[in-house]
Amino acid sequence: MVLHIRRAGDISGQQLGALMLENVRSRGGSLRAARVVAIERGVDFVLTLRERDGIESVRAGIVVNAAGPYVGDIAAMLGESLPILNVVQQKIAFADHEGAIDRNMPFSIDLDRQLIDWTDEERSSLREDTATRWLTEPMPGAIHCRPDGGEQGQWIKLGWAYNRAASQPTEEPATDPNFPEIVLRGASRLNPGLKRYYGRLPRQMRHYGGFYTMTEENWPLIGPMRTRRAYVAGALSGFGTMGACAAGALCAAWVRETARPAFASALSLARYEDKVLMRQLLDGADTGVL
Repeated sequence: MVLHIRRAGDISGQQLGALMLENVRSRGGSLRAARVVAIERGVDFVLTLRERDGIESVRAGIVVNAAGPYVGDIAAMLGESLPILNVVQQKIAFADHEGAIDRNMPFSIDLDRQLIDWTDEERSSLREDTATRWLTEPMPGAIHCRPDGGEQGQWIKLGWAYNRAASQPTEEPATDPNFPEIVLRGASRLNPGLKRYYGRLPRQMRHYGGFYTMTEENWPLIGPMRTRRAYVAGALSGFGTMGACAAGALCAAWVRETARPAFASALSLARYEDKVLMRQLLDGADTGVL
């Protein structure tokens, strides 16, 4: 099964963030670059911030915990724990000098499980080592492939969220040097033209990684925390850019105590009190990691 997503302007997460920040500033808001190191609860919240010039305190009537991979750390400062985990996922981008991918191809995701396209010799060698044997076994689907930079561009991006091992968040997550060849061979099933790059990916290549912050059932957490006047908007897994605007609007409705959709509670911490719903979610065969 292949999922095609037509691109409308092809906006990146960074561009979306800049656009939203511009809108906030136009309404009188501001951005402070600092690290929250402590939160005290009282009539107001008192946040201790570490900035370039030292430590400073800021008072806030409401706290929205939208700290990405660090939502658990912020929750701990409030004396709470969140049912989240962080999983490193990786992507590569490179200049497609061979023209393997049509520039008009939509963002495509191969949803089917597969065996990686190794030669018989490579497969035999990988099976001999317990550390690499897993690469010869059935792999999950959801391999991403898309041209990057519009019709006049030349780069393509590949991604494959097959990692399931949780780890502690860091500023620079470690990447696997074998990932570029793994994702290239996985993506070649749907896009055979990529086989031209086997063993010889261009020097013009970026290999990067980031954290998927998620719950076990892979539903986001949007709504009130147990601490009064504290809210969370996180655990968006790999859907951050796609779900950011809707998540922000829903969290704002919780904060302002305005009308919310019927599914709002199911996306909040309240769902963990619904044993029937949680059993259905956890018994599902696929958590939908993309």
